[in-house]
Amino acid sequence: MTCTGAIPGPARAAAVPRTWSGVGIALVAVIALLAVLVIAPTVAPAAAGPAAGGVDLEAEAARLADELGAPGVAVAVVDSTGVVGSAHHGVDGDGAPVGERTTFVWGSVSKSFAALVVSVLDESGTLSASDRVASVLPALRGGELDTTGVTIADLVHHVSGLPHQVEITDVWGRTSPASEVVPEIADVAGLGPRGTYRYSSLNYLLLQAVVETVTQRPYGDVLDEVLASTAGVTDVVTDPGRFAEDVPPGHAPYFFGERPVDVGFDSAGLAYGYLSGPTDSLAKYAAWQLGDLRSTSTESVERRDGAVGTGTGGRYGNGLIFEDRSDGDDDEVTVVRHSGAVPGYFTYLALAPERDVGVVLVANSYGELRSGESAGAAGAFADRIMGLPSGAQPDSGLYTGVIVGGIVLVLLLVALLGWVVTGLVRRPSPRRSTRATVTRVLLVSLVGAALLVGGLLGVPAVVGVPLGVASLWAPDAALLVWLTMGLVFLVTAVTVARELAWNHRVSGGVSASPDRPADG
Repeated sequence: MTCTGAIPGPARAAAVPRTWSGVGIALVAVIALLAVLVIAPTVAPAAAGPAAGGVDLEAEAARLADELGAPGVAVAVVDSTGVVGSAHHGVDGDGAPVGERTTFVWGSVSKSFAALVVSVLDESGTLSASDRVASVLPALRGGELDTTGVTIADLVHHVSGLPHQVEITDVWGRTSPASEVVPEIADVAGLGPRGTYRYSSLNYLLLQAVVETVTQRPYGDVLDEVLASTAGVTDVVTDPGRFAEDVPPGHAPYFFGERPVDVGFDSAGLAYGYLSGPTDSLAKYAAWQLGDLRSTSTESVERRDGAVGTGTGGRYGNGLIFEDRSDGDDDEVTVVRHSGAVPGYFTYLALAPERDVGVVLVANSYGELRSGESAGAAGAFADRIMGLPSGAQPDSGLYTGVIVGGIVLVLLLVALLGWVVTGLVRRPSPRRSTRATVTRVLLVSLVGAALLVGGLLGVPAVVGVPLGVASLWAPDAALLVWLTMGLVFLVTAVTVARELAWNHRVSGGVSASPDRPADG
């Protein structure tokens, strides 16, 4: 999955207040509140782990924990025969040291597992990837996905036209299977043309529903059998009870610290993001994937066929992204990768089949505003392991800019509120006609309403998710939006009250001071 809330830019500075005492108290209170909200990360000493390919994995794990801002990190290096090195650093959300059996949520890396299930069912004749999705899922019949002829293979490659709509995905506590969620997708708004790559977790929610429908079994049971028979992996978490017991809280960036996130389970989301398990299970799966990518068997070749261009130089196939990279000596190396994230957890899988090496990285922290930094740090780590020139690490400063800008905006609004309050209680009142008062009240009300509507409706429209959803992916940014909207409302209400109070005092016989100019 992967978009969340943004904060409006700083407003024009408020006028200098006549009296600063109330403003100073308010500023101190807000700064104290923000200080209390900041939670510093706690990191335990790194666990022992061997070097791989000349790289000290202990040092890499510690470096990644710092770069990702994560209390806990686990890394593994694999070849096609299995795990060749691993290291762990820090603590999980319960404060226990991270180890190879610590359970992490794998996010969109789950998609490659789903694609594997579909390919195995295709090989066995249980389904055909060329089948129309609507022929398998009755709730889609007669809808746009039916009339455009979207196939199961289209879902695998994200070319169905479905939008990335997180209101339907990432529903924590949902216990219904994916097949029961299909009617919500039948008439989803924003469907694009079939055949054009458009990443959307809704594709994989429908794939899970397809598997459940054609097998008449829970998706988790089918996945367990496929993994055991192909990759020899027997320990992944697909049950809500075990998820609640085994998955510790993750973390999200929160005012330059970390805040625990008690990640919930989504039974309809195992195919697109809520598969989880210990790191050694993911590493074992990565080793199998590497061997499968190197294989020339018919089944392996068929799994790699059909990858479609993403429009950014990569190809998407079988739940993985294929990229051609230069090794620095004018030779090309194919890198097969996928990142994954849910609120509180980040995962990165990268494989280089020609070099028979792959890496797995899991971390118990993720914030959408730092997604570029997370992907950059993970990609640089993978490049070091695979011996490739490191690409530029994205560090746009988006997170810092949004949070600092949001805090400044909140403080400016607090100062403005203090200035308005001091004007409300001051004596005597300025001379002002009733017409001028009505004009000012209407103007202030319209401006305040416009700002509130723009914030509460415009911000979600721009970032693509409601503020309630954004609070999972960027809780500090979402809080700043709510604080900003609350302060805009208070400034508007108090300003209107001030204008009415001044008019009442003047009309009731209280005149302005002769040595004070009229305010209009």
